[in-house]
Amino acid sequence: MKRGRRAAVVVPATLPVALAALCAALLALPGEALAFSDFVGSRGLAMGQAGRGDARGDQGPLWNPAGMSLARLYTVEGGYGFITRDGGHAARVSVVDSTSASKLAGGLFYGYRTASPAGVAQLSGHEAGLSLSYPFAEQVLLGVTAKYVNLSGGFEPDMKGDHSGFTADAGLVVRAGSMVTIGVAGYNLRDLRTVLSPLSLGYGVALQPTPDLTLVADGYHDFTTSDPLRGTTITVSGGAEYVLQRRMVFRLGGGRDGGSEHGFLTAGVAALSELGSLDFGIRQDVSGQAKLTFIAAGVRLFVPQP
Repeated sequence: MKRGRRAAVVVPATLPVALAALCAALLALPGEALAFSDFVGSRGLAMGQAGRGDARGDQGPLWNPAGMSLARLYTVEGGYGFITRDGGHAARVSVVDSTSASKLAGGLFYGYRTASPAGVAQLSGHEAGLSLSYPFAEQVLLGVTAKYVNLSGGFEPDMKGDHSGFTADAGLVVRAGSMVTIGVAGYNLRDLRTVLSPLSLGYGVALQPTPDLTLVADGYHDFTTSDPLRGTTITVSGGAEYVLQRRMVFRLGGGRDGGSEHGFLTAGVAALSELGSLDFGIRQDVSGQAKLTFIAAGVRLFVPQP
C-alpha cells in the first residue's frame, strides 16, 4: 500500500458540494437494497478479511467509509473475485479521492455479482454508490456510503425473485495515538430483511508499529434479520501486512466465519510502484463442512498529482 501525504490535486470548488448533494438525494429516496458482502477486495481478503481500522482507498467504501480520510490518496481501482460455492464471480471498479483542499474525501464505485446456485434461478446483481468522509480535528473521521443495488435470482427467505433499491452505511475512525486507529461501521442501516444485505455491524483496530508493518483485528456481527432462524452470527478475524522496500507487499491472516462456521486462513501478495499496484489474495477454509476457496485479484492506479 502506498502511504504518506501527497501533494494536493486541484479539485473544482463545486465537487464537494455536488458530492454532498448527491449523497443527500440518495439517502432521501425510499426502497430496499442488497449488497455483495462476500466480496471484500484483494487486500481485505488477504489480511484475514479484517481492516476496518485501516480502510484506505477502495477499502473505505467496502469496509469503512471514514477510512478514506486516513491518507491523502487519489486512486482508480479494479477488482475481481471468485468463490468456489455456486461458481460465484464478482467484479468492482472505483475511484477514490481524498486529496481535496477542503479535506472532504469522496469515492464512487460500481460492482457486479453473479452465481449459479443449485435448484434456483441464476443470481445476477449490480451495485453502485457514493462514499464521503471528513476528518474532524484530525483525530475523529466520519464517513457515509449511499448505494443502490439491483438483484435478481438466487434464494431469499421471502421467496421474492427480485430486490432493488437504496440503503446506506456509516463509519467512524478514531486515531487513538500515533500508531493505533479504531474503526466502527454499520452496514445496510435501512434494514431490508434480506440475507444478501443484512443489517450488520463491524469494528476493528489497526496497529502500525513501523511505517512498513500493519496489524489488524476485526469483529463482525451479522444480524440477518431476514432469516430469524439463524440469529446473529459473529465473525472474528485478524491479519498483517508488511511492505518490503516499497516494492513488494506480503499479507497473512485468518479467522472464523460466523455465517458458515468455518475456520479459514488467508494470504496475499502485491507488486508496488509509483504508478500503482497489482494485488492477489486467497482465502481457504480449513475447518467445517463443504470447505470453500475465495480468490481475489486487483489493480490499483495512483493518479499523478501536480
